[in-house]
Amino acid sequence: MAFCIDALFKLPDGRPSARRVGEYLTNDEAMAAAKHLIDSFLFREFRDHAIKGITADGLYAIYTERGERPVILRLGGASTNISKFNALKYAKARCDEICGSTPSA
Repeated sequence: MAFCIDALFKLPDGRPSARRVGEYLTNDEAMAAAKHLIDSFLFREFRDHAIKGITADGLYAIYTERGERPVILRLGGASTNISKFNALKYAKARCDEICGSTPSA
């Protein structure tokens, strides 16, 4: 069984769009790729805003506004998110870790 990642994002005019990120043999590989996509965005934004200072909440706000939200789909089956991976939950936890905050309960 193969899996793919589609990344959902907003165009500059606010309209939603999506792109195919890649195809993977296992759900674990797809999940690792989805996490990498989010981590790359968060570290780039953190680096760009570090001089001015940025909080975990600020970084998360940037992600929810401009970051891609990966969705893991099964190829050849129903095109629904079959993975238990939640991009927003993962991004929030990573923002807390990157910015040195204690994750909220």
